[in-house]
Amino acid sequence: MHRIPGTALSLWYDLQQVLGGSFTARASGLLTPEFALFSPDGQEFGRLRLRGPWAAEFRSGDYSAVLESSEGLYRMVVSSGEAVVVVAATTNGRPNGELETSCGGRTYGARVNLLRNLAIASYSDGGGAVRLSGGPTGRSYEAVFSTGDGCTLPIGILLLWYVAANRRRAYRIGSPAGGGRM
Repeated sequence: MHRIPGTALSLWYDLQQVLGGSFTARASGLLTPEFALFSPDGQEFGRLRLRGPWAAEFRSGDYSAVLESSEGLYRMVVSSGEAVVVVAATTNGRPNGELETSCGGRTYGARVNLLRNLAIASYSDGGGAVRLSGGPTGRSYEAVFSTGDGCTLPIGILLLWYVAANRRRAYRIGSPAGGGRM
């Protein structure tokens, strides 16, 4: 899908090395949901603010990224002079609950189960890249990811946004999200 410059990925790679392959997220606020993201030692390293079902913003220190969706395409975009797509995922042509995700020239498959509050992204060889699991209320999540790949942390954050936004919508309207807008 998209090739991104090494410098954009190196920022993610450095952060995910500090995190050691996992983070937790806890929601705060009811009307404008925001997730505080914590390292394994309990230090907050970032925030994911949902701005309605079609957009979100991730911030970590001086670093920020915008997450946006349109007609089955989900993207995380970083702006540092020019807009760069870090992660892209699509539902087009896939069964409900499946995403094709790309980052750094690599393709990952992702399966999402909104009822179980679970998302798993895998490498093309079937090996696990990211596992995101949430509590029954959807207000807390745990992510475990591979540290050898600079794409797994941004994929984990994109999956957190996807699950949180779709889960809220699915329960509001009574059916899981399909291939259209969240």
